[in-house]
Amino acid sequence: MSCPAKASPCAPVTLSRGPVARVDHCPQCNVISIHLGATSIRLEPAAYEALWGTLSHALRVLRGLTEAPEATPTMWTSSGGSA
Repeated sequence: MSCPAKASPCAPVTLSRGPVARVDHCPQCNVISIHLGATSIRLEPAAYEALWGTLSHALRVLRGLTEAPEATPTMWTSSGGSA
């Protein structure tokens, strides 16, 4: 995989690995890659943090620790804001 920010190949560093996923970070292009089986998602760090917040909230709702939101959350855009 080539690093979009440079003409050189990415040199990802594995941040975490579990039974269903692996999370890598490319320090050259500052992209977080989430690998779920054969599917990979590349995110900017701010989008990764937003996804983390959404997933952790969903887990708290699933466990009955908090309530689900009434309104649908806005979608993250690549321009760094919400849609």
